[in-house]
Amino acid sequence: MEEFVEFGFVEREELMVSPSGDGEPTCRSAHFLQPTVTSIDGPVFEIPNHRISCVPPTFDPKNLPLEVKYNGWRQPQKEWRRWVENMSSLHESTWKQSGIREAIWSSTYEIQRNSDLVLGLAEKWCPDTQSFIFPWGEATITLEDIMISGYSVLGSAFFADLETEELEEIECKLNQARKGLNRSPSKKASYGAWMKKFMGTGSDIEHEAFLALWLSRYVFPGSSCVIVQAVFPTAIQLSRGTRIALAPAILASIYRDLALLKKNIAVLPELDNCGDEDQVLQITICSPFQLVQIWLGRGLKSLGRKLT
Repeated sequence: MEEFVEFGFVEREELMVSPSGDGEPTCRSAHFLQPTVTSIDGPVFEIPNHRISCVPPTFDPKNLPLEVKYNGWRQPQKEWRRWVENMSSLHESTWKQSGIREAIWSSTYEIQRNSDLVLGLAEKWCPDTQSFIFPWGEATITLEDIMISGYSVLGSAFFADLETEELEEIECKLNQARKGLNRSPSKKASYGAWMKKFMGTGSDIEHEAFLALWLSRYVFPGSSCVIVQAVFPTAIQLSRGTRIALAPAILASIYRDLALLKKNIAVLPELDNCGDEDQVLQITICSPFQLVQIWLGRGLKSLGRKLT
């Protein structure tokens, strides 16, 4: 339970309706993004004044003593598009069924990062409301925006366990491949080594291995640039056409990293007061943060608004 709260989820029992709309609502335990409300009769949340801005009005992203490593902002590997094309010719119908086709294809495009724009946006983040506080009002990236990017809002939880021995055997094969690379001279299952091991081999687990790389590098990347063992069950279920609710988990990771960025930006004035000009804060962002920049460009353009 505590790990979900930290990740941006809260667990409680609510009446749930089937995605198909059939049958009566049933009461069961589910995970919800924070913040949440349980009644329209409750008090209106007021934005704390100390959350609106914690930095001087002369905030300039270009001169911040802040070094941000965007681990989740991954550009496509050299042979990635070719592997996507090969897998698409065999499994595109399965991708459509599991709701990941557009998201996989979007990972083949390079999105140039505007770091100043991203940091300027993060400075306006309010962790209490999970929204940006602009001079003209509030706005935020939502599940709809993640869905537009190609990730499903419906389906099984991305941390669900495998249910059959056949699927568990596939997971075992993936784990064996990962352990084999960990015993190689590089001592890690890097993205490049994983692709070299499986791409174009016709292996009976090539599709699952492909999806494991996609999830590890482009959806739920870690800080060490290796294949993440925890995504194997999700990769296996997606390869069988099972729809997984990836969007809520992605949005929660983005909210988490926005809060991390804002927290570090807020303490920068204290560094200036210390008089140490060489001191630089270093943080790592692991969510697919390019979705925030895409949202900003699409959202503010449609509203006819500016960031400041």
